[in-house]
Amino acid sequence: MSELNLEPVATPVLSLQPSLEDGRLTVTFTGTGDMSAIAELNDYLRKVHDEARRLNVPEVTCDLRKLTFMNSSCFKAFVTWIDTVKNDPQPYRIRLLAEQSLHWQRRSLEALRRLAVGVVTVEQN
Repeated sequence: MSELNLEPVATPVLSLQPSLEDGRLTVTFTGTGDMSAIAELNDYLRKVHDEARRLNVPEVTCDLRKLTFMNSSCFKAFVTWIDTVKNDPQPYRIRLLAEQSLHWQRRSLEALRRLAVGVVTVEQN
């Protein structure tokens, strides 16, 4: 397996930390997805997709347990990414790890799962 060509990102409000372990790409999200994070998140999810295709990983995990808030524009970035993956000739799975105590995650991430049943799964801790 190749090395990961995806750099971590740290903005004043959002941190994205990628890792590659056992052929699985994971991105850990920390902070908030607010207006100031939209452009960075859109760009980063495109890079995640490109890297997942390059590495031919079967699954990308987004650990959202430390993401305390995500506005609708950042949510749309996930919708766009999921739609891209769903329509890929060889889609990989997307696993979203959620924090049960964050009520917005239960509702919002379930909506993302329904966009691509069979591609997106949500796990609550």
